[in-house]
Amino acid sequence: PPRPALNPPAAGQCQIYTLSIRRGFTLVELMIVVAIIGVLASIAVPNFVEMQYRSKRAEAPLVVSGMKTAEIAYESKADAFLTVKAHPAGDPGKAQVKWNGGNSDFAKLGWLPDGDVRGQYSVTTSLSDFTINGVTDVDGDNSDAVYTATRSVSVVFLNANDTY
Repeated sequence: PPRPALNPPAAGQCQIYTLSIRRGFTLVELMIVVAIIGVLASIAVPNFVEMQYRSKRAEAPLVVSGMKTAEIAYESKADAFLTVKAHPAGDPGKAQVKWNGGNSDFAKLGWLPDGDVRGQYSVTTSLSDFTINGVTDVDGDNSDAVYTATRSVSVVFLNANDTY
């Protein structure tokens, strides 16, 4: 069929042409969205990994604090501090390690973890004080994060904040 003729606009009016409705997105629009998602991911992923390391490292100060409380209680009962060898044996790594009961000194101290641990814990003593150390390496880079506490000093982190 023949197309109807367009009527020219009247004086003082402008011609309006309608465009057909597009469906979907152009390739450029899709590439812009992909680029934006890539930038957001490049910012979010490292922060997410760092937060995972921080949460895994959080075990150590809690354990050291609990051991400090147990050491003070032991001293009030036995009139001496108790030296406890480092446990679990070996260097701490990324994975949790089974406690396997620890050595008998942890039982004497009256402290045991609730489950597997990510760090290695020990107590050294003198006649008038003790030092508790918690060592962990949750990112597996052989750079240990060390927490310590004494009778008079609460738990202290001895490394830079980016050491996990």
